[in-house]
Amino acid sequence: MNAMLERVDVNGLLDQVELNQLLDRVIIDRLLDRVDVDRLLDRVDVDRLLDRVDVDRLLAHVDVDALVGRVDVNALVQRVDIEAITARAKVGEMVARGTTEFAGSTLDVVRRQAVGLDTLIIRFVDRLLGRDPDAQPKGPPGLVPTVLEDEPGPRPRRAVISGFYAGPVSRLLAYLIDASISFTGFGLIAGGIVSAINTVFGVELEWDWQAGIVGLLTFSLWLFLYFWLGVAIAGKTLGMSIVGIKVVHQEGRPISPGHAAVRVLVLPISIATIAGLLGIVFDRDQRTLHDLAAKTAVVYDWGDRPAELPAPLSAWLADHGVDERPRVPGPRDPSG
Repeated sequence: MNAMLERVDVNGLLDQVELNQLLDRVIIDRLLDRVDVDRLLDRVDVDRLLDRVDVDRLLAHVDVDALVGRVDVNALVQRVDIEAITARAKVGEMVARGTTEFAGSTLDVVRRQAVGLDTLIIRFVDRLLGRDPDAQPKGPPGLVPTVLEDEPGPRPRRAVISGFYAGPVSRLLAYLIDASISFTGFGLIAGGIVSAINTVFGVELEWDWQAGIVGLLTFSLWLFLYFWLGVAIAGKTLGMSIVGIKVVHQEGRPISPGHAAVRVLVLPISIATIAGLLGIVFDRDQRTLHDLAAKTAVVYDWGDRPAELPAPLSAWLADHGVDERPRVPGPRDPSG
């Protein structure tokens, strides 16, 4: 057999083969079915193959304009699931968080200015009355523990005053906001109810002394509920939430609904007598007549962020040797 194969003229034999007729007789599908693609790929050296590719020559042959021109942009955009992309990127969450942080930062700037004015006013009154401002209690003992010695480490850029007694400017702003909300809210609700009665029953309500008494009683009940519910549930009204102050028990505990009711009932007396409000400035714990009656105090509370003094005021106090951290308070007035 070997001798026979050696005598075969392979070149002459191949010259006699009609290649086109041979290819016509090849069944491509059956041929491909017999190819083991996995084994074929296993024998391909990808690294050597990529090394032999001339990327520059390949890109030089690419007609980018023609390629881009064949792209159907409208069809491509229609197939893009914008909602899915937005959901996976959490765009809504990022926008909401950014908006919340911006609003919170802007609100904190206003709060810090109010706190700075509070601090300056209280320190001025303490000096006027001959009291040492640094010796006064900073806040309820349950919220502001006493400090016997300096804590190690650098001072923060802004002095943190969370839990400290709130001063007159912050409290006045809260009262003004609450008054605006409560009066406006009552006017809108009362106007809506009267309009609905006139429309449904076809009557025209007249204003007389009896209607005036009913209106006054209803308005008083509305004011009581407005100021009581917020303080009883969360320790703060809407105005207090905006300004960043909170009502607590004089020892720092959350206020009870009963104490909140007493506080609201005595509040009109404090406002009517004016003298009942002077405690915000002259009392060592900044407590008004309605605070004393309800055994409550008002403190700074900015929620999940620390209440802080403005940086310039913090630096000024530090330069003058003033430590805004709480100190051991002196003997307290039993009546307070």
